Amino acid sequence: MATNQKHPSIEKFKDFVKRHPKLSQEVKAKKKTWQEFFEEWYLLGEEDESWKSFRDDQTQEDKTEKKTDVIPQLLQSLKKMDVNQMQYHLTNVNSAIGNIQQLIQQFIPSSTKGSSPTQGVKNPFSFRKD
Repeated sequence: MATNQKHPSIEKFKDFVKRHPKLSQEVKAKKKTWQEFFEEWYLLGEEDESWKSFRDDQTQEDKTEKKTDVIPQLLQSLKKMDVNQMQYHLTNVNSAIGNIQQLIQQFIPSSTKGSSPTQGVKNPFSFRKD
């Protein structure tokens, strides 16, 4: 019977591939196969200079720099903002919201004139039994 356990070197190679994502791009482009990469990795080892071109260290450093650069960019944009123009736009938005609220209130019947919510809508054609 065959077991589902994998050889430890295969697990190590999977970890190696996770640290070198450009290897999968090479395989997808059909430049090399996984078998060829595995054989090179097994013979050369992880510390060989040929693997440096497959590392993704530069993009990880760029990602951390982008995350830390957000706050200074935000502060720069706040410095460039014209306060008077911002106030003008906020006033326009506020008046537009007020107009929309008035329009909605015209279509919603007001029930604040002493009627209770249990009465409901009165039927204009109320018939009584004799």
